[in-house]
Amino acid sequence: MIPDLSAQTAETLNRASALLQADRHAPARELLDKLVHTQPGCAEAHRMLAMSLCRTGEFVRAQKVLRNCLRLHEDDIEAQVLLGRALSATGQVAEALRVLQDASRRDPASVAVACALGRVLLAQGRVEDALRAMQPAARRSDPAAPELWMLLGHARMAHGQPVEAAEAFRAWLRLEPGNTDARMRLAAALADAQQPAEAETEIRRCLAAGAATPETSFVLARALMGQGRLDEAEVVMRDVVRARPGHLTAQQNLSELVWMRTGDIGAACAELDATLQKQPDLHRLWITKARLLVSARRAPQALAAIDQGLAVAGDDPDLLRAAATVALDVDGSRALEFAQRALRATPDDRAALVAFGNASLAVGDARQALETAARLHESDPTDGQALAMQADALRMLGDGRYRELLDYEGLVRAELLDVPEGWPDLDAYLADLVGDVRRLHTSRAHPIGNSLREGSQVQLTPQQSPFASVRAFPQAIDGPIRRYMASIGQGADPMRRRNTGRYAISGVWSVRLRPHGFHVNHYHPRGWISSACYLHLPSAVNQGGGEGWLKFGEPAFPTGPVLGPEYFIKPEPGLLALFPSYMWHGTVPFSGAPGDNRLTVAFDAMPRS
Repeated sequence: MIPDLSAQTAETLNRASALLQADRHAPARELLDKLVHTQPGCAEAHRMLAMSLCRTGEFVRAQKVLRNCLRLHEDDIEAQVLLGRALSATGQVAEALRVLQDASRRDPASVAVACALGRVLLAQGRVEDALRAMQPAARRSDPAAPELWMLLGHARMAHGQPVEAAEAFRAWLRLEPGNTDARMRLAAALADAQQPAEAETEIRRCLAAGAATPETSFVLARALMGQGRLDEAEVVMRDVVRARPGHLTAQQNLSELVWMRTGDIGAACAELDATLQKQPDLHRLWITKARLLVSARRAPQALAAIDQGLAVAGDDPDLLRAAATVALDVDGSRALEFAQRALRATPDDRAALVAFGNASLAVGDARQALETAARLHESDPTDGQALAMQADALRMLGDGRYRELLDYEGLVRAELLDVPEGWPDLDAYLADLVGDVRRLHTSRAHPIGNSLREGSQVQLTPQQSPFASVRAFPQAIDGPIRRYMASIGQGADPMRRRNTGRYAISGVWSVRLRPHGFHVNHYHPRGWISSACYLHLPSAVNQGGGEGWLKFGEPAFPTGPVLGPEYFIKPEPGLLALFPSYMWHGTVPFSGAPGDNRLTVAFDAMPRS
């Protein structure tokens, strides 16, 4: 009797599937290897074998098996997803993206494709692309997809959309109500979304469920900070770093909390120093200390801290990138040396390439910087770091094409806010907004790693604010933003080609500068339109000399030859300046009595499709 081969094949596949579900990979593979040999046209056998290989980390062999599978059925979405994951796991990112993007074109609503593509893009720091890749599946697919909501939440957090991230994490939590990780991430998003009381409620539910970990305590500390309960927050945060000294973000937050409350650099560094004395191999803490020292305007000491870390960690790429950045303010040649070492360790790392390009500008090698900018721009045309570097290099070379990027007359616009509903005129609205925003500024010092010096900064979430004037701020800026988009129009340059006529706000914050305070020259690498909205100004702004004015075109580090500021805007109450996020911008320091201050609100706007 001739056996029914298809029935026999099905039985073998079922037996192999049961073994795989029980994590018995060796006997499962024995069956599948025989089946692949005797039935080479059975795509399901190839796919199951590859799945087993991926689960046990044998990604190279899995790739070979999957390519055989796809030769049999090129439109096998599941096999494409597995191949994409296997390629990504072995560092073949470009090929992984090609495979997964092809799968996405075949099935835009596939949850599996969206998750795999989202993971690869997020790992590359391509947050906007990850969001675009996952949104169709989130809109059209079966909503029972915890991994999709988890990844979408992470992408939205990375994109500066904590409110939207909280929505994604809530969807995840509805599918898995007992998942404390989902609840903890929801709490973290709520804390970032300026909903600290709700964040505290969620994180205490995690604690009540027995999830008392340094991570949950860290989120609790952030929720307490958001409610202004700083004494409690500091106690909890100290407990976190003592329980887990290598908790980088907790160490950063604690040092920043102490620094902002006291302005005392020694007190802010105390816990870091105690940890590093015992565990100098926690090299990322040397970076945290260096950034704190840079914020306190102590660049030489910051570089010395990085050198101490390198003495322990050798050519660690993170330390080398940090060293290259810190050294820009001190010694361009050393910055270039550090950047070159970082690139030798990680040749394709974007942060190392940015450090190398900036260091090239610092030592006057504009052509090398231009080549680096082109490489960065080719891989991500929206990256503001590449655009700023390209403009600086062209300007240094005397190439007039830099004006296409730094077109101040065409791309920088300043006009008064619109008057929101509920106020008779702009003066009345500004009076309320100034009073309300001032109540939020309770810190003594500026945040670590921020552009401002001698002042304080607070995040604003208008839709969650208790103040009507802050809730009305999006209405006050909507008209100016729309008029800005209309005025620049559409075109081939980096600003205009992203202009869809629609926008979304990505982050709102307020800054209060004291006399001699200023913004270090900077740009917003992931933004599109950046802003400065002036609420209250010191008298020095009107006394000539440009004190407190907004300036454009001057890099944050010394260059050879020197590239000074090219364009200025004189602030006035109610004025909103809008400009490309990739443009270097900063503030001229201002003089005045101790009680004088300069109060602003700023935000970034991103294009919407």
